[in-house]
Amino acid sequence: MSLAHHSAWIVCASLAAIPLGPSEARSQQRVTDQCMICHLSLAEIDLVEPAARWASDVHFAAGLTCTSCHGGDARSVVETTAHAGMVASPARERVPAMCGRCHSKQEFMRAYDPDIRIDQVEAYYTSRHGELLARGDGNVATCVDCHSTHGIQSASTAGSPIHPANVPETCGSCHADEEGMAAYDIPTDQLEEYRSSIHWAVLEEQGDLSAPVCNDCHGNHGAVPPGHSAVGRVCAECHFQIGEYYGMSAHDSVFIGLDRPGCATCHGNHAIQTADDELLGLGERSTCTGSGCHSASDEGGQAASEMLALVASLHTAHTQADSILRRAEHTGMPVDQALFELRQVQNAIVSARAVMHTAKIDSVRAHIAEGLEAAATGYRAGEEAFDELSVRRTGLAASAVVIMVLVFGLLIRIRQLGSA
Repeated sequence: MSLAHHSAWIVCASLAAIPLGPSEARSQQRVTDQCMICHLSLAEIDLVEPAARWASDVHFAAGLTCTSCHGGDARSVVETTAHAGMVASPARERVPAMCGRCHSKQEFMRAYDPDIRIDQVEAYYTSRHGELLARGDGNVATCVDCHSTHGIQSASTAGSPIHPANVPETCGSCHADEEGMAAYDIPTDQLEEYRSSIHWAVLEEQGDLSAPVCNDCHGNHGAVPPGHSAVGRVCAECHFQIGEYYGMSAHDSVFIGLDRPGCATCHGNHAIQTADDELLGLGERSTCTGSGCHSASDEGGQAASEMLALVASLHTAHTQADSILRRAEHTGMPVDQALFELRQVQNAIVSARAVMHTAKIDSVRAHIAEGLEAAATGYRAGEEAFDELSVRRTGLAASAVVIMVLVFGLLIRIRQLGSA
């Protein structure tokens, strides 16, 4: 048996196992699709493969046939009749319009998915991809480059190229290609940088599909690089509270005036790292000085240094309070409630870090003060626990002395009675 006939046998067997559609007509349409029957019996593997992959396509599952996109007659067994009017491989510039014949029609799409958007084609032509395609650039991405052909799957399917976990690789298949991108004068290190980011770590290592990938920041069909004035708003889609704080800061308007991209000026764009305290102050990793904005001699640099010192003081206070409570806990003293309430210090640290985006030192001081008070309360609780422990030990020692005196007296009495 040839490879092509072997593939045909496998796919035909799989077709028999696929559940039939919601109507008898749709089921019959699948069985009598001569395009698949013929192509699965061909010797040329490149003609067999599309038909084999079609069996797993969402369009096939919906009851559509090859002729829905290619034209021709899916019922005819005569090649010339079956291929009449058929477009074997639509030109790239025609792909969006071809997909839009269905996907842009509300009435048609309602029968398949009432919630699906019908503005994808319109949005596509607002994207950089669509703009270049309209100018005759046939190298840019179209629908099939992201969604694939013949084996198109839902975005929720793990094997789909537009599944969240696969989007970076899908975009990177073009944007990491130095030869392909050479004509566009854009960098090709975005995928490499993204793989070094905290967003990638959350997606790949923790399996969190809510982590941002390319289309979360750039958009889907209307994909464009966020303008410098829009970066902060894009980041705020996830980092809502910090986005609000940043909008209250002087940085917002200043960065726009300097044509700097908001959040990305301090945090970067694709290679975003974990935001730790070293980004503050005037040290080597400080974004305050690294961006060329502040120094030790200006008000902003001094505020950054004070913010770092405030956070450090709260870390120290928390460590001390936690240490004394843990030692008290180790002795058996009941400090569960105090340890629970000490979590307020961590909350204060998180809040202080967030409110730093207002660039207002007084707001930071207020949150640090709340944390220091909670840390002091925790430390006092630890001291009180040790005071109580000391009282208990003193009482225990006194009790032991009394008991020993009583025992000793009892022994003497017993001897007296024995000698009488």
